[in-house]
Amino acid sequence: METYTDDRILQQPIGYWSSMAGRAVVTFIRATLERHGLTQPQWWTLNYVADRPAAVTIDEVVDFHRGFVDTDDALRPDALALIATGLLLEVDGALTVSPAGQQRREETWSDVHAALATIREGVTDDEYITTVRSLQRMIDNVGATAWHA
Repeated sequence: METYTDDRILQQPIGYWSSMAGRAVVTFIRATLERHGLTQPQWWTLNYVADRPAAVTIDEVVDFHRGFVDTDDALRPDALALIATGLLLEVDGALTVSPAGQQRREETWSDVHAALATIREGVTDDEYITTVRSLQRMIDNVGATAWHA
């Protein structure tokens, strides 16, 4: 890893570094999910449905994610694909996770946890917290908002 002096880091463009970090991390996570036959939006959908105490509709899945992921209605085809492959069940518009979906979810989580550990390797909890809070502040400073569940 190339490192810079503190003075040089202070001259670096945050837009570049935050964008490159986001792109690299998302690519890494998507590759992990792909090994399990899932897209990232399918993973969000599967987990959202599994974590609800009662069945939900596709509209509820889409509306919830619209708040923090730039998906609009693009999540709808991913939910339909999960139904088509039998990972989600839909009865009268209500979604639940099938036994096959729950098994896929459990199998995938171990790799997801390993991927997240790789991403955070060498980064302390305090550094991670400082990084996220700094990015939140910069977003706020430019009059934008960001939210994540």
